[in-house]
Amino acid sequence: MILRMLIVLMGLAVPIAFAGDVTPGERLADLSITDKGELVLSEGDVEYQPWSYPQQPGKVHVVQYMAATQSASKINEPFRDKMSTALPQGGEFLSTTILNLDEAMWGTSGMVVGKLKSSKLEFPNAVMVVDEKGEGLTRWQLEKENSAVIVTDSAGVVRYFKQGAMSEAEIDSTLALINQFINKDGAAKTAQR
Repeated sequence: MILRMLIVLMGLAVPIAFAGDVTPGERLADLSITDKGELVLSEGDVEYQPWSYPQQPGKVHVVQYMAATQSASKINEPFRDKMSTALPQGGEFLSTTILNLDEAMWGTSGMVVGKLKSSKLEFPNAVMVVDEKGEGLTRWQLEKENSAVIVTDSAGVVRYFKQGAMSEAEIDSTLALINQFINKDGAAKTAQR
């Protein structure tokens, strides 16, 4: 009886352990989004251009991939809020937000894109990407209806990966990790000069 229960529990644990193709210590798989893509400003308006990862190699990169739903956007809102004040903008650091429009509730896609365009006009340096077909969800094997945070170093190696809400301690340790890699990469580039 106990052996049967252990086998059932192990069977349940395996899908959780291997739920993503994003593995800390390994390079993040390349991703191309050509339907919709990155929002860019053009003469005061917002247009789309194809987007791919890695984008701007040589930078520490935070990728936030989430379903285009209000509930998913709130999952890691505390991380985004803290990140905007705790990390330097530009330079050795790049943050990209990808919205999986394929998971938007029926009839809300236009509203989601409208809000994203407003955000792009308000924060022109932010990298915002619309994934119309959910290509990132499939390529990186992420959980549906969720929010993921992926941190890569300047070589594209995953240093942190979390699906779902981050605790306060995880937020603080992740921001410290990002700063550590920003400082390390900045020091290495200064030494090369």
